[in-house]
Amino acid sequence: MREIEKGKKIIECKNVDFYFTLEQILYNVNWTICANDFWAVIGPNGGGKSTLARLLVGLLKPSCGVIVRDSDVRIGYVPQNTFLNRHFPITALEVVMMGFLKPKFLGGFLPKGTPKDAKETAMRLLERFHLESYAHKKIGQLSGGQRQKVLIARALCGNPNFLVLDEPTASVDQESQREIYQLLQQINQEKTIIMISHNVSVLLGYARKILYVNKEVMIHHLPNHLRDAYEKKRQDEHFCEVEMLLWQHKVGDENE
Repeated sequence: MREIEKGKKIIECKNVDFYFTLEQILYNVNWTICANDFWAVIGPNGGGKSTLARLLVGLLKPSCGVIVRDSDVRIGYVPQNTFLNRHFPITALEVVMMGFLKPKFLGGFLPKGTPKDAKETAMRLLERFHLESYAHKKIGQLSGGQRQKVLIARALCGNPNFLVLDEPTASVDQESQREIYQLLQQINQEKTIIMISHNVSVLLGYARKILYVNKEVMIHHLPNHLRDAYEKKRQDEHFCEVEMLLWQHKVGDENE
């Protein structure tokens, strides 16, 4: 597998529209993603964020326009509100190993190139997420934060270099959120990350670029004064949206 040079353009959306029946969900999306970017995707409910994620990973096709992907892009995807049944008798290790499976009419199959030591690879991923002691526990016995880490580990099984996560910290406690963000920051040293989130803390503490999605898209680069202000706070504190607005207003006044 060839690695992609950091900073190289890997995905480009060109004039992308998407319709569901007669409703236009997204229109005129122009967006370039480069290797090792960390994008936070924000916007109102119903604005098209999850639809954009599915377009990026190829689960949906644009109604108009094109999405150009570098030939070396390998995608990992953590969908929102996964349909994983907590009561299904499957262990955390088995869930991670599902990342090697490719869909088939009945069951699944291991694709060509799957490592012979797939079980060991899955175990190493659980170790990276400090979940090795939970490997043989049923998925329903894990906390919400632990389950989300297992799902991220599953997405990493195919050794992707582009990871798309749709609300991976929804419905988990603040401590688990912080742990997941820190893990993603480490992963970002090796991989490109697109993360949908409603939590402004992820924007200031971890992501470097922001895409606001509400039918159309708007690109923002995180201002240095906001990052500096965040660094003065404890990293494990929630950063309030109101504080961000006040800082923006204050700096705007100072620059006049």
